[in-house]
Amino acid sequence: MSGLFSSPVSPVVIIGVLLLAAALFGILLRKRSRSANRPFGRRSTSTLGRQSCSYCRRKVPAKELTFYAGPSKVVGVCRQCRPQAERQALMRL
Repeated sequence: MSGLFSSPVSPVVIIGVLLLAAALFGILLRKRSRSANRPFGRRSTSTLGRQSCSYCRRKVPAKELTFYAGPSKVVGVCRQCRPQAERQALMRL
């Protein structure tokens, strides 16, 4: 009975080739996902984690902003602009 191969191929060789192919596929997939998540431009460390106030546009750390809901939008205000937002009767989120 003649098969596809003229010489018998050991199951160990077949398993080894499959493991090698799986390892190469995993390495390529991991490299591709790392490069896809990399940002294009570098951000400076001084502006990282800082947001601007919706009223005065001053950059403050994100934890110092207080968010209010207006009739058509959400605004984030700093401590100095907080009384202005409360005078406009905006609801705090």
